[in-house]
Amino acid sequence: MWQRLINLNLFIFILFVFTGSVLYSGEAEFINEGWDLKFGGYYKNIFTYQKTENFQRDIYSMPEKKKIIADMNRLRFSPEINYGEIFILHADADFETVITNYNKTDYFDIYWRDSGYNEIVTLSREFYYSDDFYIRSDFHNIYVKMTSGKFTGTAGRQQIRFGSSRLWNPLDLMNPISPTGVEGSGEQRGTDALRIDWYPGESTELTGVVSPVKENNNYDDVEADSFNYIARLKSGAKEFDVALLGGYTAKRKNGGADFTAEIFDGLLTGVFLYSSPSSGYDFYQYGTGYEYTFSSGLYLLAEYFYNSLPANDDAELQAALLSYSIIGFDESNYYIISNRIITYNSHYFSIAAGYDFFPLLRGDLFAIYDFQGRGLFLNGALKLNVFENLDITVGIITAFVGDADRGSDFKSFDEQPMYYVSLQFYF
Repeated sequence: MWQRLINLNLFIFILFVFTGSVLYSGEAEFINEGWDLKFGGYYKNIFTYQKTENFQRDIYSMPEKKKIIADMNRLRFSPEINYGEIFILHADADFETVITNYNKTDYFDIYWRDSGYNEIVTLSREFYYSDDFYIRSDFHNIYVKMTSGKFTGTAGRQQIRFGSSRLWNPLDLMNPISPTGVEGSGEQRGTDALRIDWYPGESTELTGVVSPVKENNNYDDVEADSFNYIARLKSGAKEFDVALLGGYTAKRKNGGADFTAEIFDGLLTGVFLYSSPSSGYDFYQYGTGYEYTFSSGLYLLAEYFYNSLPANDDAELQAALLSYSIIGFDESNYYIISNRIITYNSHYFSIAAGYDFFPLLRGDLFAIYDFQGRGLFLNGALKLNVFENLDITVGIITAFVGDADRGSDFKSFDEQPMYYVSLQFYF
């Protein structure tokens, strides 16, 4: 397997670099009178390795010891046509190959294959899936953006994120992300939506979002009740910004607020969300944090997060997560799991640090402590900017979980570190 990985990665890297070099144009005019065509993108390889004691091919298999290996290659093309800021047509088209030693397992399907359940438009395609290889294409983003006076409208697959928290962000309702993954929020596929922004004043903005989704993964059942809606009003004065949010996502009524304030040359943030589902229990989540960059360049962040209804206290959520781990999304679990931050416990405290050791070498480390599950999560990485358009990152994710009556989010990394190496070439 190692020889196949080396040969394939070398071939793909050479092919992608050649393709990017041929297509690279930075910013080229193709029509007069202000129309431009921009073309960019990247090639990315992520290799992960973890030795685990409890690997299961499916829910019916007995746990076993296994060295889990995965190698992902992604080629992203990002063309853009624009007429100044008035009109923008942008796309991020991904082509990926994934090689693992656990293909055709539940673990692979959950981690690597996106079902696209309830998506109103299918923009992905699986070309090949065998015991060794998985090949797919997808649109990470594709949208049209138009600006007229104080109004901006964006339609299509786009990144829609609200809230001021850095690690745990409960107001990120359209596409929430856990801070424990190898890739960050920027690599999450966008949301299919129509977004309207109105800027009535210099420091005030009103945003409305409508995201259509199917019902029970069926076009025949599409109704307004199954759509996701968000309205947000943000305003500020000098060093203080505050925002109010209301929405209806995954058949839950949501209300929330967040703020940012510059204090002692640092940034204080706070966020709050209250959710009331059509069935099940109401819950609320909140967090606060403070970040500061010292004159030496050292960056520090401290953040606290609270979840009033974690999985350990919600039997319905536990059943939905178990169902998802076996069969993926279906009508019985989709609205319970989707569009919310899910944790196993209530209280979390996080610390993050970053420092540029040299102009081309940066180190990042963050830790999360789960008070009730007595779990400590660690993610450390070194990033080397080899050339102007080539980054190499090496890192390790691990955790230490003590004996507790409650399970922890970090159990899968408990003294079972995951090592990862990432290479990213921009063109």
